[in-house]
Amino acid sequence: MLGIIGVVLSFSLLVAYGHYLYDHLPRKTELNYNLFIINAFLTIASLIAVAILTESNEVSLTGIYALPGFYIFYAFLHTIAFPVKVLKSIELNREARFGEYRGLFFGIIFWPFCIWFIQPRVNRIAREEQAELEV
Repeated sequence: MLGIIGVVLSFSLLVAYGHYLYDHLPRKTELNYNLFIINAFLTIASLIAVAILTESNEVSLTGIYALPGFYIFYAFLHTIAFPVKVLKSIELNREARFGEYRGLFFGIIFWPFCIWFIQPRVNRIAREEQAELEV
């Protein structure tokens, strides 16, 4: 049960980052926010379903049933990549390419350590927004 709660909280934090930072994207940058929300929901729901419906966290999909599994894997990766791409796009003031944010992308996978690198950047963006509102 604690594992499920941990996964849901981790992905909820990624959704919060993606949602908050999306509002700060440069005007010329267009990223598909709706796809991010759908993929995040599918990822969280499928991880919870697997944890509840199977006694072990091992799932084996073969044949035609593997196609939804492949999409869930894509949704998992997209849920991780979107907030990082948005963050890097804000910093570059243009749409970031994968090579520019791949370090943060792989850092998110090792979440407890990467938070030291991501949170200060998000805080800086929040401070800049606050300064703009005060002026």
